[in-house]
Amino acid sequence: MKVTAFIRKTSAKNNVTDLARVYFRVRDIGGVDIKAASELSINPNHWSADKQGYKPRVALVSEEKRMNFDRDIQQITHLITKEYYRGVDGNWLKGLIEEYHHPNINARGGNKAEEYHLVYQISRYIAENNLADDSYKHHLGNIDKISRYERFQREVLHRRGFKLCIDTVTADDLREFKNWLQEEHNLAGQYPLFYKDVQKQKYEQIRSENSITGYFYRIRTVIKWCIKRGLTRNNPFDQYQITQPMYGDPFYLTLEERDKVYYADLSGLGATYPVYRDIFMFQCLIGCRVSDLNRLTKANIVDGCVEYIPQKTKLEHANTVRVPLNRKALDILERYKDLEDALLPRFSHFGYNKKIKEILKYAGIDRMVRVLDPKTREDVARPLYEVATTHTARKTFIGNLYKQVKDPNLIASMSGHSEGSRAFARYRKIDDEMKKELVNLLD
Repeated sequence: MKVTAFIRKTSAKNNVTDLARVYFRVRDIGGVDIKAASELSINPNHWSADKQGYKPRVALVSEEKRMNFDRDIQQITHLITKEYYRGVDGNWLKGLIEEYHHPNINARGGNKAEEYHLVYQISRYIAENNLADDSYKHHLGNIDKISRYERFQREVLHRRGFKLCIDTVTADDLREFKNWLQEEHNLAGQYPLFYKDVQKQKYEQIRSENSITGYFYRIRTVIKWCIKRGLTRNNPFDQYQITQPMYGDPFYLTLEERDKVYYADLSGLGATYPVYRDIFMFQCLIGCRVSDLNRLTKANIVDGCVEYIPQKTKLEHANTVRVPLNRKALDILERYKDLEDALLPRFSHFGYNKKIKEILKYAGIDRMVRVLDPKTREDVARPLYEVATTHTARKTFIGNLYKQVKDPNLIASMSGHSEGSRAFARYRKIDDEMKKELVNLLD
């Protein structure tokens, strides 16, 4: 068995500011080859691969710092050699190095382990920061996913004591987590006992690349917050590039398709479907986000308009959005006038999305639209009912308005988009109808 310390980074000859993480590698007969990162770092130009420590003559670095660094390398190497046994894996090595840097991290009843746990720090972040409702829920979603991933590693893959900790999480850990997120929809069939108590909506759908990018943006935010507070100097995102989000052109219901759904006889589907149709149609008529829709009360109706402050952007600017209600919207509200306070019946986000797809399919909204495949990110054709979500209602409001009035500022004042929003810019795609109008000017 052989233990080796190494670095993975190089620097320009005269660069004395870059730092590279020190990794430890264990090789043994039988194909054993495992690696894990330590918390030690060194300028690549100061590293001696032969000596596995500082080069003999390094200016600008004190003798005490060189000695302490070399001593840590030797002690970790000795610890690994002493504790090694056949059958260990990368998680064992990672945990052993973690215990060297934080001797009390696994002590019963101690706070050290909890403090360095990524899930714990996410919970502290949302407790200590004033977040919009959507952001708060997204961070809670990350806690749920990371906790389930850790439990999967411990219970299914038998990685004893596995946890993602802010001081030791690496870019490789992030890649493994991403792979698990991409494959979780397949795992329930392979490990039914593990998933028997997990709600299906938490794992059964394929996660899009854009969704996963959002998860990692939020994890990176928490890591940077921990670094700023002096809890760690470890930033795995230095070596991990988050995939950039990609968005296709927005698709939405035409006014004809919207009215087809509005007037459709849904009696053949069941008693709850007309209610969900009303909720979806009302959202199509006022254009709010689903998080705002579910919060509306009768107090939000002022002089024939719905007024609200969008939750997503309230911390950036608390502008009031005011949208006049047309006849269709008022007729929908009339059907629910007996509700005590809520404007419309309350609903779950997941259940709402599912009902939208079923209602549109039943109503024959099967026009083919171009969307990005969530796994391949390739442009593919899908029936509109198959890819419709709560956000389709918002796009229907904005897209149809823009076809009638080419004034982005006026529309943004009713959609709640921030000034200069990149998201809003996607709604401005000129469609074939608008192209024909322009060409006819030359006739």
